[in-house]
Amino acid sequence: MKTSRFNKTIAVAGAALLACTAFSTFKPFSRAETLTSDEHVQKAHLTTAHGWSNDLQTISWNEEGHYYDIYFLHSADGATNPFGHQGQDWYHTTTSDFVHYTEQSSALAAKGGDDKEGWASAWTGSIVTNTGNIEGVPKGAKVSFFTGLRKSDQKQNIYAAYSSDNGKTFKHVLNDGKPVADINSPHTVAGKHTDFRDSYVFYWNNKLIMYVAEGSDIGVYQSENGISWSKADNQDESKIRSSTFFRGRSWEGNAPVECPVIKTMKMPNGQTKQVLFFGAKDASKGETTGTYYTVGHLDSNGLFVAETDVKRLDQGSDYYGANFTGSDHIDHASASLISFGWVGNWNYSTNGVHSDQKATSPHARRLGSYSSARELKLQNNMTISQTFKIPEASLSNKKNYKGINKNNPKSEKGKEWVDRQDTNGNVYGLYDIPDQPANQYYNLTFSNSKGNYKGRIYFDIWQGADYVRFNYDPTNGLYNVKQTAEELKNGIDGQKGFDYYYNGLLGNGNGYLADSGLANQHKINIKVVTDKNSIEFLFPNGQSYTVARFNSSDKQDFKIFTEDPTNANQVDIEIADMH
Repeated sequence: MKTSRFNKTIAVAGAALLACTAFSTFKPFSRAETLTSDEHVQKAHLTTAHGWSNDLQTISWNEEGHYYDIYFLHSADGATNPFGHQGQDWYHTTTSDFVHYTEQSSALAAKGGDDKEGWASAWTGSIVTNTGNIEGVPKGAKVSFFTGLRKSDQKQNIYAAYSSDNGKTFKHVLNDGKPVADINSPHTVAGKHTDFRDSYVFYWNNKLIMYVAEGSDIGVYQSENGISWSKADNQDESKIRSSTFFRGRSWEGNAPVECPVIKTMKMPNGQTKQVLFFGAKDASKGETTGTYYTVGHLDSNGLFVAETDVKRLDQGSDYYGANFTGSDHIDHASASLISFGWVGNWNYSTNGVHSDQKATSPHARRLGSYSSARELKLQNNMTISQTFKIPEASLSNKKNYKGINKNNPKSEKGKEWVDRQDTNGNVYGLYDIPDQPANQYYNLTFSNSKGNYKGRIYFDIWQGADYVRFNYDPTNGLYNVKQTAEELKNGIDGQKGFDYYYNGLLGNGNGYLADSGLANQHKINIKVVTDKNSIEFLFPNGQSYTVARFNSSDKQDFKIFTEDPTNANQVDIEIADMH
């Protein structure tokens, strides 16, 4: 970990920051006790219309409708009991701009198939378009391969169903409603462990390949007809081991791997590579659950071979269950992918979220939001860069402030003010206009008229007594994000969820530490997207950080501060409302 170096240069001790206690206006809301209550609904991002939601299933272009089909996991039992007796199903919506979404409806039933061998809850999977080889399916129909909990024993198995209405629903169950890949089969894991889920299926060499999350491994299977599956490497265990997908790090204590997705991407130099994305964590690096990736190629059996060490796609605490556009044929390369993820963390999102800051209201039952869409590109050095995919038409009420510095701040009083002291001396206010909409886009360009930017940059983003605080040191590229949410107190397990959210992995309210990879810069551009339930930071090299928030207010106070040891720091600010 880089904690010691950070402590010397970024002062993670909370006392100095907590000296600033300015709150945005907070409006109390009604009781959050129904499956359709709107207290925790995003203004400019996808939110479940009902109950609980989490992992994205597939993002696929619909040529007939000229829109993207979006599928995500949904629970009719709500946020306080996402694995309740009604089971999870797949919800479906469509979008053409990743800001506005059509009416949501159930696409894949929570329960179905054979009376004993069928599924009692539908979990993560993927969708392919039948090229004509999937048995019992019309050519061109969309087929879902998904995890299901078997009715008879609650074990994880892989099922399949196809759509006859262009992806709106998947009602035609294959293999007589029984698993197409059975956890107890000698052709899979022979019942040796409990994890057999999150099936990702793609075409390769005129057959189907399926990646399955199996605890500490990713199992790889092949099929000629989509019904009968066997090990892709029949001379070995046919596993992608953690030493491959987590190359460069220790896997100890980090299981399980989840939600594998593999895509082929083309770099600017024309070369193509396979990119394996998956969910995991790395506590030894101070990282909670998140989305990771590694770059490489497929071997002769379709197993992924890493050529790079693993990297985190988003550095934040709340970017999980992500999914991606791109072809279901692995030999079709994409110059870019569109991706977004679930904004949440199992360590607190299901532990009970209130709608009031006194944490006395009933726990919310409707909860589940998603990030902004990002365009991903694989660079020649085999790292992924990201840009926000935000259409200009979704931005309004634009404001521009040029050359804002400590002597000329943008605030209600318009006078120089020192907010607090830090390692390099005074921390000066640059921007503070309270009671702004919670759904905003910020394009911030920091510069120094004498050379490289000196002194730290701070964002303090308040909703009532809740905050997210961002503390970036441009001299070494390190940044710290810490947060608190009163609504997480008095949870189902008492203070457990609040403590995890507040303390992060640094402990004592100090949140998380990350390295932007950007040091000693003359100009620094940071983009920030905020909404009621989320904040996303984006650096110019494409690194992102996403954090959830839980306040039910539509207003926020976004404050910008800086140290200024050379008396030459300034910022240009562009702000717009998102809708």
